[in-house]
Amino acid sequence: MQGRILDKSQHTDYLSLDKLIPKKHYLRKVNECIDFSFIEEITESCYCPNNGRPSVAPELYFRMMLIGYIFSIKSTRQLVQDIHYNICYRWFCGLTLNDSIPHHASLSRIKKRYTVEVFEKFFQSIVEQCQQAGLLQSQNVMTDSTLIQANASLNSMKPLNKEVPKNIKPSKDGISENKWHISNKTHRSKTDPDATLAFKSGTLRSLKYKAHVCYDSKSRVISAIKITTGAVHDSQPYLDLIVQLKNKLMLREVIADRAYGSGEVISSLNDMGIQEFIPLFTTRSGKTPDKEIHGINYDEIKKTYICFANIKFKPGKINSEGYISYRTHTKDCRECSLKAICQVPQMKNRDIRVMARHIHADLFQKVKIKMETEEFKEKLRERLWKIEGVMNELKNYHCLSKAKYRGLDNMQIQAYIAAVVINIKRLVNFLLFSVISHCMIKNSASFTTGRYVIYLK
Repeated sequence: MQGRILDKSQHTDYLSLDKLIPKKHYLRKVNECIDFSFIEEITESCYCPNNGRPSVAPELYFRMMLIGYIFSIKSTRQLVQDIHYNICYRWFCGLTLNDSIPHHASLSRIKKRYTVEVFEKFFQSIVEQCQQAGLLQSQNVMTDSTLIQANASLNSMKPLNKEVPKNIKPSKDGISENKWHISNKTHRSKTDPDATLAFKSGTLRSLKYKAHVCYDSKSRVISAIKITTGAVHDSQPYLDLIVQLKNKLMLREVIADRAYGSGEVISSLNDMGIQEFIPLFTTRSGKTPDKEIHGINYDEIKKTYICFANIKFKPGKINSEGYISYRTHTKDCRECSLKAICQVPQMKNRDIRVMARHIHADLFQKVKIKMETEEFKEKLRERLWKIEGVMNELKNYHCLSKAKYRGLDNMQIQAYIAAVVINIKRLVNFLLFSVISHCMIKNSASFTTGRYVIYLK
């Protein structure tokens, strides 16, 4: 049966505790600005409505989790211990000095009871409060991804194929002393099968997850966050996230780095009527893989290449990279008088000339022109400093630098709570600043608080 937090606002012990909490304490601001009444509704389906003992109140559980992520308390045992003796934490959880704290094992069982969907609703409810308050109004979204260290070591990697010797010990660079290469195709972690080998330039390979983060460019509110294995490319879950956000935020503009600059992504964004500021994945996108040939032109009407001898190329199949191969007939090239000076690459030393063109070549050309504009460059510069700040907060201040649990679902839960903490910070600051702004009078003495200017009478 679902438990509930009892109203102790008029309780003598709670009132005595309330007097000890500083007026400017952050948890007091959160308690005054954020509405947590929706928690009972989103967790109602996880409990029997009329049978069993009352559970730990869902709101109490989520308030305890928020304390852990706000103050970067990574251990559940440590969290329970801190709440036990910290009166600010007790007050925020609605507990008096005489109330008992839920056992750390109970918190683990509650997390298992709640599905990922419950934590997603928790995240979405806070995003909706940001919208209702007027904080989340921008129609521009920035996106990036970051690797998260998994809660498993390389020593947990076991071979998938029995032919691979079992006594292989992986080194830090992913290569064993026996010269067996350890990869995601040959090995899997026994401790955390969902974690995969991944790395960024300048770092060693290790077991990781990847967080894909979409946030509002103006308010820096996180509007979507998706966890995948570390081996998943940045662009794979991107379109799904954008489709989800388009219906909620009425997206008009997206900004991302070149990892998202594939033909499929840019083409899909154009089809959805969304303006994109995404550099191409490679500056050679849409060109012949070998080189461009002077005098060999693509005919838009005939949809093929025509060489300087007026010979048409025959289109072939689309390869895995999105290129269509165009080739001539052997007879045409063998009898061509310009064969000796032809610079088109041959195919396997035969008298067949081959050109390649990407299926999105025309789109790439438009993007290349757009990339040279000052507006495009300014958008990318803005994205750079904003995304670094958001990722720094998530990883260094709110428990997303390393997985606390194992498995994709548990990692997704961790990401949702970390994102909620970020959004609560944004919303609290916005609401408090909105109150202060009513007292602002121009042409008066002023002082700065962070990024804002407060005018005094």
